[in-house]
Amino acid sequence: MNAPRSYSGISTLNHWITALVVTAMLVLGFVAAYAPNENIEGYVLSVHVALGFFVFWFILWRVAYRVFEGFPPSQGRTHLESRAAFSVQSLILLALVLQVITGPLYIFTEGEAIDVFGWFSVSLPLESLSVLHEPAESVHIILGIYVLPILIGLHFLGAVRHYLSERQETPADLS
Repeated sequence: MNAPRSYSGISTLNHWITALVVTAMLVLGFVAAYAPNENIEGYVLSVHVALGFFVFWFILWRVAYRVFEGFPPSQGRTHLESRAAFSVQSLILLALVLQVITGPLYIFTEGEAIDVFGWFSVSLPLESLSVLHEPAESVHIILGIYVLPILIGLHFLGAVRHYLSERQETPADLS
């Protein structure tokens, strides 16, 4: 694993595409979870699952690329800030990998296929692992409804703090 000095253009693009697709998936998941009736829930979940097929491949690419490229040194002002930033970034990537694994897993362990917008279906015969269905579903939902939003919120607050601290001149900077 290399240690770059800053994020590459591909890393920056990966970050913002990930932000976009994860936001879309979280919104779809929340809408489905709190849908007023089963018809709306079913429709929203079908879009969530179909889009999830593509998100699966992108997240795997994004995480593999980050592991291969390495993390640049954190821009935190203190060791604690640097460790917190690295920890939050790493936990987000771990949570995303768990999301894209547990989503299909809890579909496949029920003997269902992933219908990708009616274009094609993807199926793995994992009914024999039905004991994993409930844990996979629980992990997927808990990560999506609670853990990822909290981690993303922490990441956002850290980014805002970093941005604001870069914009402020201190007396030491003026000399």
